[in-house]
Amino acid sequence: MDHKNLTVEDLASNESFIDWVKQSDPEAVKYWDLYISTHPDIKAKVEKARALVLNLKAAEGIDYDRAQVDSIWAKIQDRVEAKTTRSPQGTGSKMTWAVAIVSIFLLSTSIVFWFLSRPAGHDQTLSAYNQQGDDFIERINETDQPLEVQLEDGSTIVLESKSRLKYKKGFLHDSSRQVYMLGKAFFNVTKNPYKPFIVHSNEIVVKVLGTSFRIESPEHGENILVSVKTGKVSVFAPTDVIKNNKRDGVILLPNQQVTYARKNHQFEKTLIESPEFLGEGITSKDFVFDNVPIARAFQTIESAYGVEIIFNEEVMRNCYITAPLGSESLREKLKIICETIGASYEIIDANVVINSAGCQ
Repeated sequence: MDHKNLTVEDLASNESFIDWVKQSDPEAVKYWDLYISTHPDIKAKVEKARALVLNLKAAEGIDYDRAQVDSIWAKIQDRVEAKTTRSPQGTGSKMTWAVAIVSIFLLSTSIVFWFLSRPAGHDQTLSAYNQQGDDFIERINETDQPLEVQLEDGSTIVLESKSRLKYKKGFLHDSSRQVYMLGKAFFNVTKNPYKPFIVHSNEIVVKVLGTSFRIESPEHGENILVSVKTGKVSVFAPTDVIKNNKRDGVILLPNQQVTYARKNHQFEKTLIESPEFLGEGITSKDFVFDNVPIARAFQTIESAYGVEIIFNEEVMRNCYITAPLGSESLREKLKIICETIGASYEIIDANVVINSAGCQ
């Protein structure tokens, strides 16, 4: 089939094309990937149609103000009635269809305008990813296996299945290294203090110098997750930068993660489920505690896992721990220590908080 003469609207209403955009039909995905790769002249049209499909899909899930929509529709009906009342008799079905088309156009334009003019960050799912043009390289993992992408600066990005990545051709010539992604990916970024590495993913931005971290950002998912393996990253929402002229977000260190709730635009920072042993000069022998002051035991754990343990040193000054720990996970170590001294712990804002009434 020759789609070159189809308009953007024609493409956006084509069921096979919509299946390709949603990645819901393997046959449609295969067909359109092949067609687009062999017909580069329609790429600009395809991008516009794809953005239209995504925006319309996003609009379906929006809680519109019923009163505003009814008001818009009432105005359209008034215009239609006025036009049909003034129209000469005998115009037939052509006029009826023309009025119907104008009505639909006015309604669509009004609602879309209202949608786009809403405050920044309010249920917007139009990703920065979809706004990048022809001067960008796009990599899509259409397999069931991880796909490793090597960038010019030596950084590597491992894309999981159905994930997408875009970056500007010759991006090293810019003042910062900026990439755009959707889906799930692990980043291992080459350090360059003069050119920060910035990842745009749906409504969040992740900024680093050189580190390794993971992003889980499904295009239509409820949450976005960023976790850090090494180094330090800042995570913020660009809408907050515009609104408050500051970066409302979080700083993440190794073994920490943040969940960004797209519905209420809130960050929740915590430890990853299974914090990794970071070393920092600590060996397994250092966890064999024999009548060790609790403050020293906590210090060993802090150094080993890069966490901060908050406790009342005055209340717990008489607490000592005897426990031959070693290969247990961080949470298991904390559990054993707390059970031994009659305390408890909780994770708050990626910190370990110890609750204790002291030791006799």
